[in-house]
Amino acid sequence: MRTCEIRFPGFDARSNRGRIRWELFVDHDLREVLVTSRDDALCVVFLGLPRFTEWTRVLTEAGFPAPEFGGPPADAIDESLSDAAA
Repeated sequence: MRTCEIRFPGFDARSNRGRIRWELFVDHDLREVLVTSRDDALCVVFLGLPRFTEWTRVLTEAGFPAPEFGGPPADAIDESLSDAAA
């Protein structure tokens, strides 16, 4: 599996993670969308090659601002693991 950071400068991506995740799941190789320590960034977990153009199209058509993509974030937080440990 691979990861990349998806950033939405000036937009609270953390609070919109569920909707962003829902929209991105049209990609069958996308496995998860995790929060990071930044409010404007999320971590995308996927198989194969990243589909930045497709992901951008899907998100902007759903009304989100155009994202920027970067390498793997060092601080992805898997909220499901922290819930299981509690």
